[in-house]
Amino acid sequence: MSSLFFLLHAPPAQAAGAPAGTVISNQVTLGYIDGGVATTTSSNIATFTVAEIIDVSLAAQDAAPVAVNSPDTSRALTMLLTNIGNGSENFSLIRNNSLPGNQFDPVTAAIGGIFLESGAQTGFQVSGPNVDTLYISGSNDPVLAADASLVVYLVSDIPSSLALGSTGLSSLNVVSLTAGAAGAAPGTPLTGLGTGGVDALVGANSATASTTSSYQVGGLAVSVSKSVALIQDPQGRTGSTAIIMPGTVLTYSVSLRVSGNGTANNLAFNDPLPAETSFVPNSITVNGATRTDAVDADDTNFTSNTINVIFSNTAAPVTHVITFRVTVN
Repeated sequence: MSSLFFLLHAPPAQAAGAPAGTVISNQVTLGYIDGGVATTTSSNIATFTVAEIIDVSLAAQDAAPVAVNSPDTSRALTMLLTNIGNGSENFSLIRNNSLPGNQFDPVTAAIGGIFLESGAQTGFQVSGPNVDTLYISGSNDPVLAADASLVVYLVSDIPSSLALGSTGLSSLNVVSLTAGAAGAAPGTPLTGLGTGGVDALVGANSATASTTSSYQVGGLAVSVSKSVALIQDPQGRTGSTAIIMPGTVLTYSVSLRVSGNGTANNLAFNDPLPAETSFVPNSITVNGATRTDAVDADDTNFTSNTINVIFSNTAAPVTHVITFRVTVN
């Protein structure tokens, strides 16, 4: 059986043509008339197998430098890894903190320097039921099908005593783990090393990709994230074993972060509850302290089916955590 080699210059998010291992067969049929009798004859069947193109792309997802404090911990840069080859491929990830052209070097976070999106909740989750996956080289190197993408986070701690406006760069490098692919010239053949043992070719990006993103000290940034911290169904099951049904109690946790430098004036949190849920009275906490539901002396109330927390003028850096419970109707 012969192998058909081809190389396409595909857009970054599109796999290179037919899937690796596709068998393409063709046969010619010839018709003619002999002595008034219609007759046909066929050729042999010509068969080819599509080779694998091994290639990858990587794109930074942060629209601007990520605002940080000095010092700061566990701050994430977001990148998107895409397999632009036409077969399943295994990739290794390497970060680099020592880059020219910046004012400081980010430090690989104490919790780990590279995380893989778990798919449970958008954005980097350092803990809780939707926690993202710590990447360990050689242990959980991502395997991506053709056209598949994966969000990767570079997580850093920020040094102390940095000047306002200082910029720090970190880069992520991705390489194919197929022997001989990474860094080879485009078009390099790799006999028998493709998906399912087909032949392979190195793609236009030499089976490697790299991208750089940045942190900047200072400036005011306000972010909020919401997750379900606990689920308990009417049968008493909790966590991943619980079933969402009428009567199930959901404990929400909201993290509100003011970072950088400056003051967020008139900071207010408002969370209208969906009609499919009912608020559990007296379940609100702010930074671990219980709050009343009424409009009174504390900063919190539950009115018009909405949880309200008034923080007023809030100087950075600070993080507030708000929790409350609802019951599924």
